[in-house]
Amino acid sequence: MPRGFSGRVLACVLCLLFGLAGQLPAATLHQTGTIEALSAGDYAGQIAMPALAGQGDFGLGTFDALNGEMVVLDGVVYQITVDGVVHKAKPGQTAPFAQVARFGGSIDLGRVDGLDLPGLTAALAARLPDPSKMCAVRVDGRFGELTVRSVPAQAKPWPPLAEAISRQATFPLADEQGTLVGFYTPSGLPALSPPGWHFHYLSNDKRRGGHVLSLKVDAAKARGEAVTAMDIRLPPGPLPRANVAKPAAGTE
Repeated sequence: MPRGFSGRVLACVLCLLFGLAGQLPAATLHQTGTIEALSAGDYAGQIAMPALAGQGDFGLGTFDALNGEMVVLDGVVYQITVDGVVHKAKPGQTAPFAQVARFGGSIDLGRVDGLDLPGLTAALAARLPDPSKMCAVRVDGRFGELTVRSVPAQAKPWPPLAEAISRQATFPLADEQGTLVGFYTPSGLPALSPPGWHFHYLSNDKRRGGHVLSLKVDAAKARGEAVTAMDIRLPPGPLPRANVAKPAAGTE
């Protein structure tokens, strides 16, 4: 991806990619950073929480220095720290990578009862109206099992993402009621967003959550919102080239 592109120029390019012209429509994905930069170890926060929350009511990401997992649900930004505790994000916190949209749930993706994570992603992929486009997906229901993770804040010089994730803390959960916040990214945008499916979880009582590693659905329903345009805030500096590697699906 050319590093000289401004966020405005890249947004226009992606509007054309998604078959649109003119003003960005309501189903716009507002993205801070790129998965390429995050994978290389660029964890410098770019956007503060009030501005991020103003971009939409649904999303995910991480925080400055890779300090935990982010869930944006019903307009509130949450941070799940490495001890597994859920906090409401503070106004002064910033994010190096986040994806936020306004979620209307206009696509009915049906029941997903009894599925594990591979089964869930396969079923959802088969029901997408156009798998060549990005889609925001929300799954609400009861989960018999979940394994989620969070990552500790990293010290400089920041390691690449794959090394940082090796220090993750994982949390097995059972008999959960909550929400999966996720995005599907087609294979043609690997520098921008994790290819395939990327889910974060938040319990209904807002006490547990994190990046989803595995799950078993008891009973749940899924809805989607097609991403028809993207507006991207690019990282300000050059990538730490020594750390650049191909982003892995669902790494953040």
